Amino acid sequence: MSEWFKDWFDSNEYLDVYSHRDKTDAENLLVLIKKNFDFKNGVKVLDAACGNGRFSNLFAKSGFDVTSFDLSMQLLKVAQNKSTEENLNVKYFRSDIRNVPLKGSFDLVLNMFTSFGYFTSDYENFLFIHSAHKLLNEKGYFIFDYLNKDYVINNLIPKSHKTIGDKKIIEERSINHNRVEKKIIIESSSERKVFQESVLMYSNDEIIDGFNSCGFKADKIFGDYIGSNYNHLTSERLLIFFKK
Repeated sequence: MSEWFKDWFDSNEYLDVYSHRDKTDAENLLVLIKKNFDFKNGVKVLDAACGNGRFSNLFAKSGFDVTSFDLSMQLLKVAQNKSTEENLNVKYFRSDIRNVPLKGSFDLVLNMFTSFGYFTSDYENFLFIHSAHKLLNEKGYFIFDYLNKDYVINNLIPKSHKTIGDKKIIEERSINHNRVEKKIIIESSSERKVFQESVLMYSNDEIIDGFNSCGFKADKIFGDYIGSNYNHLTSERLLIFFKK
């Protein structure tokens, strides 16, 4: 399978398609974390596959010491520019999540917005989970935000359309060989572009077993960013707080 994420996340259109994903999710998650942990200012956070920095910059603004990485230079530039505008000190760098050149210790690792399951094998998908266990302090936590497999299967919308500015966006979704796949067609008066997404779907139990094999234990499980109880049929997200 091609590494679709390299072209798609570095495109000018990615943020247009996901413009509905604003900082509200990050704000709700921050509130949820503060409800469940007594973290102090200066707590060291690693935001893995940070995208355009929605979570990183908000956490830094709230007093966390944030280090963040992503593979997409396009998204990192957006994140860094926002950080500079707000006079924040997020340490951004570029890295493939399968081989992160980091040493040191963190109190909290974030992996948000289904930045998991992109690869063909379980080995590759869980590589960073192994790495994160080594990077975390003894009482550290890993916050994992992922799709809810059963909800996706039961609520998949095969095709949708929307218009953003002068662009018409068509999204075609399907499930093939336990992967949820999306074809994104972006049309304007001057050109037509096509991108792909493909995510291997893991159940709640499979995720927990995979994290357990890396040395983690599930501490809390939620169905969204505001802390609703997780239900494998009705929850849109699978949000798990793992402890080392």
